[in-house]
Amino acid sequence: MSALEAQIESRYDDPDTYSGNRPPDWEARRKTVYRHDDWTCQSCGRQSGPHAGDEGVQLHAHHIIPLAEGGSNRLSNLETLCEPCHQNEHDHDIFTGDWVGDGPHVYTVGSLRATARGIFAALAIALWAVVVVRGIALSAGYAPMAVEREAALLVGATLLGSLVVVSKPFLVTSVLGIVAAAITAFAWVDFGLSPEFGLIGTIAWPPVILGAWAIACDYIQ
Repeated sequence: MSALEAQIESRYDDPDTYSGNRPPDWEARRKTVYRHDDWTCQSCGRQSGPHAGDEGVQLHAHHIIPLAEGGSNRLSNLETLCEPCHQNEHDHDIFTGDWVGDGPHVYTVGSLRATARGIFAALAIALWAVVVVRGIALSAGYAPMAVEREAALLVGATLLGSLVVVSKPFLVTSVLGIVAAAITAFAWVDFGLSPEFGLIGTIAWPPVILGAWAIACDYIQ
């Protein structure tokens, strides 16, 4: 379950349980629907959101069976429509009152979307990678630099790496997972079930687990 879905309260599926036009958890519901439909209009197939940057169209969460006809706010009764298609579904002007939609302005930085926890996870993953790579370089015979330069290298590379993680979380996590699996396989061949094998595993897998957790919880999108 994503962080957005966790904010949805099933009691608000029934429109009789709240006052006003929309349930209190409408933000979480509509954005969950957008993600489920991959920011794609279910009528015309036009993609918006992260697929279109500033050139996209407004996205709407549409009730397949209208509330006035006995429909509910359940996710199964909601679908993503672009602005023109949503208007075509109604015989009245829908752009009045407190109507809420989501336009491309929300996604102007494409996939660079992360919560505070996601940014923290990205920093931790990048720092891990930088430290490991630097350690390998030093063990291979590269002379250490002055403390100030080492610190600048560590900070700069970590910040740059965190941007890569935030922008391509699934790709980075997948690559790290493949690398960790390969390292684990080689360690098993060399050491078998031993303390050395366990140590290598504890070094190789934490960033993969952290990345998968951040993606699963929607902290990095």
